[in-house]
Amino acid sequence: MNTLLELPLASATALDQAFNSKAAMQKYRRIFRREIGEGVQFSLGRAGTVQLASVPVVACLATAGRWNLGSARRLARVYKNAGLSELMKSTPYRNAMELVRTAMQRRIRNSRTLRSSPQLSILVAKSLAELTLEEGLLKDVAVSMAKISTKVDEELDQIKRLPGHLVRIDGHGALVVVNTGEREELRLVDSAYLSSFGIHEQGQPFVMYQLSWSPDTTTSVYFPALDVEARRDIDRDLAARLKAAERPLPEPAEQPEVQAGLAQEG
Repeated sequence: MNTLLELPLASATALDQAFNSKAAMQKYRRIFRREIGEGVQFSLGRAGTVQLASVPVVACLATAGRWNLGSARRLARVYKNAGLSELMKSTPYRNAMELVRTAMQRRIRNSRTLRSSPQLSILVAKSLAELTLEEGLLKDVAVSMAKISTKVDEELDQIKRLPGHLVRIDGHGALVVVNTGEREELRLVDSAYLSSFGIHEQGQPFVMYQLSWSPDTTTSVYFPALDVEARRDIDRDLAARLKAAERPLPEPAEQPEVQAGLAQEG
């Protein structure tokens, strides 16, 4: 897990297709935006509006949708006690969210890939990943959010955060690998469900939140992630190749006339 960093935000409506009642999910979104904190919303003009929610909010939505509001509120309290409230009240967090709003709106409005919901979700996740890599302020928020999620994972038996990656998509099914800490497991997931979170490329990393608020039911939520160690390797390799390509600047040609003139003047 130490090399995977989940993106701090995800589509607020990513879970709508997984649950029967969209009205209930809208109600839960209002509740947890109020109880945990607002996410980011920006307009795409005629293409509609994109709503992004923090990872903890989406985890609470999954808990409320699959189990009940009481369990979801318990999860929200644990997140807030783990430092989420302080993070969301901080100036760096507010600045990072404003950066996301303006930068994502500009990037996505300029794209032509706005025809369908899955395409938009993929574009949102890709743009957010690029922005997190480029902007230190947003990366700091992602690191802080991941530390908070780790504390929650350690405190609650009902939630486990597991790293993994997409192997391939074949029609309606997607094959993924999940590292349980003891071994790597192959699992089959609905490809539309993964795409709703923006996960669609072979090898794409994610952090899976495995939720189990009752003995007989388990729900998994997949958040796109950055492989920080792989990124460092890429940066080191690029720096090495640039260094190897360096050539010393040519020495300026001697100018005998000038040299001779200076000598004579001396």
